Amino acid sequence: MIDIIYLLIFICFIAPISLLFHELGHVVGAILMKASFIRLTIGIGNKLWQGTFQHVQIIIRRFFLINSLTSTIREEPFERREKIMITLMGPVFSGLLAAIFYVMYHLFFSTYILYIVFLFNIWLMIINLLPFKIGQKQSDGYTIYKLIVKHK
Repeated sequence: MIDIIYLLIFICFIAPISLLFHELGHVVGAILMKASFIRLTIGIGNKLWQGTFQHVQIIIRRFFLINSLTSTIREEPFERREKIMITLMGPVFSGLLAAIFYVMYHLFFSTYILYIVFLFNIWLMIINLLPFKIGQKQSDGYTIYKLIVKHK
């Protein structure tokens, strides 16, 4: 029974919050690169909520447990290195969240949940740095790879 509770906590809280934090990394990267408009979309399906804060639009869709995307616009096109920075910030934020939970687990509370958050975010960082493409979806690593290869 306790395993089912852990699974529900993972599905309903850990995964969505970790994905949101990953996407916030892209948002921070876009802000640092002076994007004029940033759209953060969490989930698929019908829109549940939408809000705009300064030049960042956030959209949360019905099935928020899967799929997230950050898109950016700037009047002056982004340079290759700026695109790489924006793309890299998602996995960096996943790694940062993993490090925070690793420290919390080892220094404060050695609970199973903290360890799962740590492991999931390490996985999220690594899987997003691997270059792969499935259909129209591509990893951050694939985006970075294409930017580097296209340059050469």
